[in-house]
Amino acid sequence: MSEQIANIHDAFFKQVLSNPLLAGTFLREHLPPEVAALLGPEPPEPVPGSFVDEELRQHHSDLLFRVRLRSSGDAFSYVLMEHKSSPDPGARLQLLRYVVRVLVQWYEQNNKRLPLPPVLPLLVHQGPEGWTASCEFADLFGDVPESLHPYLPSFRHALVDLTTLDDGALSAEVRLRAFLKALKYRRRWDLDECVAIVLAEAPVLDEEDLSVILIYLETGPTSLSNKAVQETLKQLLPERKEQIMGPITEPYYRKGLAEGETRGEAKGGAKILTRLLKRRFGDIPASLQQRIFGADAGTIEAWADRALDARDLESVFESN
Repeated sequence: MSEQIANIHDAFFKQVLSNPLLAGTFLREHLPPEVAALLGPEPPEPVPGSFVDEELRQHHSDLLFRVRLRSSGDAFSYVLMEHKSSPDPGARLQLLRYVVRVLVQWYEQNNKRLPLPPVLPLLVHQGPEGWTASCEFADLFGDVPESLHPYLPSFRHALVDLTTLDDGALSAEVRLRAFLKALKYRRRWDLDECVAIVLAEAPVLDEEDLSVILIYLETGPTSLSNKAVQETLKQLLPERKEQIMGPITEPYYRKGLAEGETRGEAKGGAKILTRLLKRRFGDIPASLQQRIFGADAGTIEAWADRALDARDLESVFESN
């Protein structure tokens, strides 16, 4: 899988779960029940910034949330979410690095105060193969003498393997279920045969959400049949026929058969970036849209990274 395609998956994942309400629902539904029961009623608070090494950002993403615990007064816990598109035995080492960086930053920003806040690493796997690696960090050391065990770093990460979950178990919240279903099916070889399943929530989605999903589904090596998508939406949304033929599907069908893979990836990234910027900052000037769609894939990726934490629209494009 190319770096550009990997970033398309990451951008979609971040776009969905950067929404505190959707992230809160996701955590309550997919954290271990005994952990979810500790969460207070407040939505999780996204913590700006990334703890991924600069050289790894082409392959990995992370999201950090601060959550209030129900039973601990003013205590906070941090939930670190890492997204993976394929099984990776080394993910535990990456998660350890992120956890240490989160704790060091907290320690420095809070005048080296103790105790440290708990950090719960959560890994979300998209598939299409099921997750096969252990969740226990100590397993990375293999068979070591018992007397050394107390000296080994030891933790386990929570795992949400979308591949193995029934569609209905993805979420009880229909909007979140639609987004997670797109992630679950996006990399399957039989995606074209699953269009009706992936788009089953279309009747209750607004035009913006449906467009975001269609844009995500169009980008990458696994192609969807334009006719299959169009016919499926006609069946699911008979009363919105004009929208199906117009604004909803226009971004999807504009990609064109003549576009090469590199150009198609850049254009797909530009579409997702434009949607993300619109959601965060409102209407995007036509001149800026033209600049985005004229950029190469690497530049778009850099802008997308900034867009998640930028204070305003202008800061996304600084130094570019």
